Amino acid sequence: MREVALNKEARMHRLQNQRRITYSLIERARTLLAPGKPFSRELHELFRSQGKFGSKDRRLYRELIYTYLRYLPWLDPIYKDQSAFMNALICLAAPTEEVSSLYPTLPDKRPPELPEGKRHKVLKREDHQLMELLPDWFANHCKRHVSIRSLLPLISRPPLWLRIQRDPEETVLDQLRKAPPNAEIAQQIAPHPEVPNCLHAPADFKLTELPVYLNGMVEIQDISSQILLNLIPSPVRGNWLDACAGAGGKTLQLAKLLKPYGKVDAYEPRASAVRELSARVKRSELSNITLLDRRPSSGQYDGVLVDAPCSGSGTWRRHPYLMRQTRERDVFDYAEKQFTILKSYAPLVKTGGLLVYCTCSLSRFENEAVTERFLKASSEYEHQPLPSQFGLQDHGLGITVYPEDFNGDGLYVACLKRVR
Repeated sequence: MREVALNKEARMHRLQNQRRITYSLIERARTLLAPGKPFSRELHELFRSQGKFGSKDRRLYRELIYTYLRYLPWLDPIYKDQSAFMNALICLAAPTEEVSSLYPTLPDKRPPELPEGKRHKVLKREDHQLMELLPDWFANHCKRHVSIRSLLPLISRPPLWLRIQRDPEETVLDQLRKAPPNAEIAQQIAPHPEVPNCLHAPADFKLTELPVYLNGMVEIQDISSQILLNLIPSPVRGNWLDACAGAGGKTLQLAKLLKPYGKVDAYEPRASAVRELSARVKRSELSNITLLDRRPSSGQYDGVLVDAPCSGSGTWRRHPYLMRQTRERDVFDYAEKQFTILKSYAPLVKTGGLLVYCTCSLSRFENEAVTERFLKASSEYEHQPLPSQFGLQDHGLGITVYPEDFNGDGLYVACLKRVR
């Protein structure tokens, strides 16, 4: 009995220590929220500096820090009361395996029984008050009314969306569902009924060490990002340029759509993203992708994809630090950069070809306004309506996909055709 009591005491001491570490990490994270600060990289370095953290520790602390960022305006007033702050934070967080392990430290040993999407009631807040969590300028930037339905995804943990890179679908699904140690939750993986090659997986599914991922059969890619390329008017053929390739999710998808009738040149200026892009291309075994080491200044492409740098408001649920870092003037600064980028790549599209402009922003000033300005300044281009698919319609200047539409990120896409 004495040994059991000692083990219980040791476990509770460890859990209380995790609470203290979380509080300390959040204190450090609060200093990383200055506009333009590379929060994700700095947080990674902060974790690395704590050499003792294992993978479970990192998942726990990241989830709690991101929960804090989502609810920051409501949590900051109680921040100085460490005990009350941590109790509220644990109750607000998604009930992952790691977060659930801290429940014995709560006064009632468990959080209030609230359905998903109602955790804010822990702080005695009502649904209509969720707008208080967002920057005060945000609603004016959205073309769609910001409702409670649209607010909930922006402050919730995103699901995991996968894209089948190599067919057949049945083989990939079978390997995913049998993969240890995920076998129990892997049974929840399901194909999307409308979006081809798209799979929905539980957020806690551990994919990145599985052979099916390491062999390039499946990729992590948000559903809205997958939808984007499926909206391009068919058939997608010829030589394309992915002008802002990033880590390569759309590059790989575009290359698969083009195979065997075309190829993709991919350019990305950031060295860290190029490393990931290169690894993903190698893993995919696609032979129709060329990585460019410099920005192309000439050429005639059948299509150019410009996934422009943006404020990222469509990814706030995935990157909640952006919600706290982005100022309204940053949005307008990005809009200027986006217009400049579009103008610089427009000459590389051959007559009859397509210039596809997209962002992961929900701001009309980065989206429709940039497209409209470009068309007014570029008489050789006209708007090419996107086909109606997945319940989406192009009413004149492209399509905005909102997080609530498919339980994914938010993004914007417009298709521009060079007519002369």
